[in-house]
Amino acid sequence: MTEISNIYNLGHYDNYIIHNFVVDHCGIDLSKLGQKTSEIILKVDLEGENLIDINLVRSEINLTINFIQNYYSFPDDRPIWHRINVIDQAINQYIGVGFLSLENDWLNFIINYLDIDRAEQSGDTILTIFDRNFNWSVSFTLIQDDSILKIEKYEK
Repeated sequence: MTEISNIYNLGHYDNYIIHNFVVDHCGIDLSKLGQKTSEIILKVDLEGENLIDINLVRSEINLTINFIQNYYSFPDDRPIWHRINVIDQAINQYIGVGFLSLENDWLNFIINYLDIDRAEQSGDTILTIFDRNFNWSVSFTLIQDDSILKIEKYEK
């Protein structure tokens, strides 16, 4: 359940994430948050009309979806999303940060965002959902070289 906490501006969260989880400006190290509690790898079609069947993703990560949905008890209480592209497997391109609305089809938003705005030079595209108090995270990584979507959950 959600703890009562201050809500900071997005720049605060972005700065915290960059300084605590990004190493050498290449990717993101979520093991610094805590232990990996789940990992799911799904094949994607980089050339197809749809990257992946959203219903397949929903069924494969149902427990993770329920965890996120049930963690926040109030409709306006939201986790943070943070997005980076790893260009040429060597340097991060910081794309953005925001509050994730759980009232809408947030999983579809994530999958479409990964598909439409991929990292250049077949790099990895990473969108991570963070609890505002950094008690957990769920990372969605589109790995173009291997044509997979890796979904990992980390918890303190």
